[in-house]
Amino acid sequence: MCSAKVVILLAAVAVCYGAPNAKFSKHHLNIDGGNNAEIEDFPYVASVQYCPFACTHVCTALIINENWVLTGANCIASISAQKVDVGASDLTQDDKVTVDIEAEFIHPDAPSDGFGPNDLALLKLSQPLTFNDKVQAAKLPKQGQEFTGIANVTGFGNSKFSVRNDLRTARDVTLISNDDCTKAINEIFPDVYSNVDEKSNLCTLSKTANSCDGDLGGPLSQDGTVIGVVTWHLKPCGYRGIPTVYTKLSNFMDWIEKTITENK
Repeated sequence: MCSAKVVILLAAVAVCYGAPNAKFSKHHLNIDGGNNAEIEDFPYVASVQYCPFACTHVCTALIINENWVLTGANCIASISAQKVDVGASDLTQDDKVTVDIEAEFIHPDAPSDGFGPNDLALLKLSQPLTFNDKVQAAKLPKQGQEFTGIANVTGFGNSKFSVRNDLRTARDVTLISNDDCTKAINEIFPDVYSNVDEKSNLCTLSKTANSCDGDLGGPLSQDGTVIGVVTWHLKPCGYRGIPTVYTKLSNFMDWIEKTITENK
């Protein structure tokens, strides 16, 4: 069972039934302080579902192409009990499309404890998605590309609790340097090891919103290009002015393309 100990620094998914390292909060189920979003505006966003019995949202993901989605390595439990939902702004509605996962490909250098650099996993779907105005592939960066300025982060909360199952986004997050990210974390929680990796991670800061449990694996985008996926965040999620940390996709495009090409 999950520990009752208060967790200040949480890596990836919160789970009590077999997925890694978890803790859910009824009060902060998705992007805290963000706005409701329509799937037509973010048609590349997907939900990773854990379905040992009834299905439960555990992580957000993004569509790479008709046959693949990308999420955090932390989000992977037994793929025999996992599915992917696409095409819906509200995970409780019947307009979503649910697809089984055929295979998983976790980055070879992802940490075994679910917290650290290289936090990525590719999921090969058992059947191709049909693209429409609610289901589309994400636009991805080039290998080595750098980004600055304002971005937006999008994700689902945790549908284990029915308070929120909707897609939400925060449009005013500011990209900050990893040094400033580490400094901001240490100023708020001086006893916490930030574990921000210069090559693997990028960070954002917002005065009005931050990511929470069910957003892990969710996309950070700028001008239509997804530049990162949420890898970890500080808790409790309601705190303002604390960073969210992402896996920096432009440093992993070669791995993504190579993995998909070799496993068609």
